[in-house]
Amino acid sequence: MDGTGEQRFAELLRAHRTRRRMTQQQLADLSTVSVRAISDLEAGRARRPRRDTVRLIADGLRLTGRPRLDFESAAHCSVDLDDVTLGDPVASAAPPAPADDTIGREEQVAALTELLGVDGQRLTTIIGLPGVGKSRVALDVAGALHRDLNFPVLWSADDGGTAHRLAGLVRPAVCGSDAGAGVVLAALAAVVDSRPALLVLDGDRRDRPEPDRVLSLLRDCPALRILATARAPLGVFGERVVPLPPLPVPAAGQVDIVSVPSVRLLLRHVRRVRPGFTMNAAVAPIVAALCRAVDGLPAALEAVADWLLLYDVDQLLDLVRVDPFVVLDHRPGDDLRTRLCAVRRELTTDEATLLDHVTALGTGWTVASAAAATGLPVPHCSRVVRGLVVRGLVAAGERAGFRALELVRALFAAPAGAV
Repeated sequence: MDGTGEQRFAELLRAHRTRRRMTQQQLADLSTVSVRAISDLEAGRARRPRRDTVRLIADGLRLTGRPRLDFESAAHCSVDLDDVTLGDPVASAAPPAPADDTIGREEQVAALTELLGVDGQRLTTIIGLPGVGKSRVALDVAGALHRDLNFPVLWSADDGGTAHRLAGLVRPAVCGSDAGAGVVLAALAAVVDSRPALLVLDGDRRDRPEPDRVLSLLRDCPALRILATARAPLGVFGERVVPLPPLPVPAAGQVDIVSVPSVRLLLRHVRRVRPGFTMNAAVAPIVAALCRAVDGLPAALEAVADWLLLYDVDQLLDLVRVDPFVVLDHRPGDDLRTRLCAVRRELTTDEATLLDHVTALGTGWTVASAAAATGLPVPHCSRVVRGLVVRGLVAAGERAGFRALELVRALFAAPAGAV
């Protein structure tokens, strides 16, 4: 990798190790990678680390989801634009390897794989709340298309982490940066040509792709598929929008909870922190309540598990019930409160008004009751409710009607100016 790639990987490695409060020796012991190798990587002295080495270090750092994807991408961002030709490894480019099996997303992954592969949908956008797992689903879909249909995969993340340098240059080209945009898009068209390929535009924290440039890319690469992840639809003609809700949570009073996806994911994270943790009749209701309190949001479940280093599950539940964001916002640079507030700022006036009202309505409110509370006409109110459901801020209730997510209620129940 070039100097920039080495520096970014070194910075990520050092930041993750520091956040975990590990010494280089402790990380070496956990990862089985030598202290010398870790020291060289952090100093930027080692070039092109082996994938097995990066995987072992990521395991030692307990990286999962988007942080792991960014970490592995930074390690292998090694192809220069000038070196790309039709015979380059782009023809067999693979997405980053996932750290573990997916839990609770099998149906969505299968449907998206068929949509992009067999059905030939050109542009698909996965939308949902921050931390809901959009990047992980995109990773599994990309892996399936690469494995089953031999699609080369170009992965472009909005924070600079890329599986392929050319894909990394695509983002500024399609998000409004004029410098070199035509050259980059022309280079991509020359590389992909008329072959089936997948470009993943992953991330919703910065610039959004411009519709005209996305359409130009699709026109110039007639067999290219684009899979984007975002908080809201891109607004490009022909776009297929796929909302990704949080994982299902146990119903109140449900006894057998071990097969519920949110419980399974929480237990996976818990057992990384407490390897001997076991479920029993006393613990099960608390685990179920924790999953409901954070709405089955995958990133929130992982954050909850981290706190079991300090608290028992009953103590942790009490803390979450008082203020869930005390637990969820302990990671520097991954502030869920700020990211959810950004989602709210993107709402229309009617969506924000309705959300303010329904956060106080509890579970089971209907379009009619929401219309009565806001004064919106029922037909228009139904469209507004649908917009909130698509964004993931509102979900179907356990029996009938709708409910605002618990995290949304905790954050937005206060007057809008207080958020």
